[in-house]
Amino acid sequence: MDFSNASIDKLIVHQVGNKQKDEGVYLSHDPQSVESELEKKLLHYFLKPFQYETDLHRFSHSSSLAFNEVYAYTKSIFEHGDFAESAQRIANHLYDASTHPKIMMGELLIVHFKDIKFDEEFRDAIGIYKVEKKDMFFKVLKSHDSLTLGTDEGINASKIEKGCFIINDDIELGYNIYNIDIHQKVTDYWINKFLSIAPVKNDSYKTKQFMNMCKGFVDEVVTPNYEKSDQVDFGNSCIDFFEKRDNFSEEDFFEEILHNDKMQSDFVNYRDKYADESAISFDDSFGISRDDVKKYKNSFRASITLDDNIQIKFLNNAVQEELNYEKGYDEETGQSYYKFYFEDEY
Repeated sequence: MDFSNASIDKLIVHQVGNKQKDEGVYLSHDPQSVESELEKKLLHYFLKPFQYETDLHRFSHSSSLAFNEVYAYTKSIFEHGDFAESAQRIANHLYDASTHPKIMMGELLIVHFKDIKFDEEFRDAIGIYKVEKKDMFFKVLKSHDSLTLGTDEGINASKIEKGCFIINDDIELGYNIYNIDIHQKVTDYWINKFLSIAPVKNDSYKTKQFMNMCKGFVDEVVTPNYEKSDQVDFGNSCIDFFEKRDNFSEEDFFEEILHNDKMQSDFVNYRDKYADESAISFDDSFGISRDDVKKYKNSFRASITLDDNIQIKFLNNAVQEELNYEKGYDEETGQSYYKFYFEDEY
């Protein structure tokens, strides 16, 4: 996405409480005016978190998209321009979804953007943001003969807790949506009850799902049951496999990465269990998203930690046949050792 020509067409702020606690909703009736200097700062705050977001979602519903509330209200803004009324309905819908006791009262900011460049075309978009936590900051108070410090609370201008960016594109499929939720594991009400969005299963999604599964396999199976060198070999070989290919092939992956019959069997069992528990499926082939591979490079443990004060690190592109070392046990000292062979010292 390109935000260089983006502008704020309308902005409205509501306050939404916890319905279980009967905290209510405070609704603004009209959008606020946004002067030029404020608009620059707000655009940075609202748009920067989505600059490099790759997790594409769409609105969903078990029977018909027309019954997805946020989809319907967003569509009404895009097609009919009734921003204020639709924004109020979005706030009331969020209140209805805010029933978990840990959900905090907060401000709901709804923004209509213009001139967002997406897929080489300029489009408008809707941003929906929920701010629950305020930051304390100091302010300087000036009197006739001195300066003093006071405190106040406000929104952190460098962090978005929850945000949804809806692009006016692919209407019949449920729009193209990017979502941010830094507390996603404990606040699924935002994604499931309020927005009701589902990921688009494109190459980026498939790459991340498979690499997530591989990372889980390393942590839950390889680390506790195999030699540490096997852990390093598998992690580095996975990264090398994905970096050097444009397309994933399960057959090639098994042939090049899973040489050990026992590890192959353990991998298949873990993959099937992971798929069942996550309610996902893995394709035999798909296009590899290089941007997502880069993000995952450091998540695989490319190191061996020995006792409390020694760590051996390997380059991320090291593959099994290049790791020229051996592990042994010295009976005289009663300790294990690694022996490394190399050609040059840098």
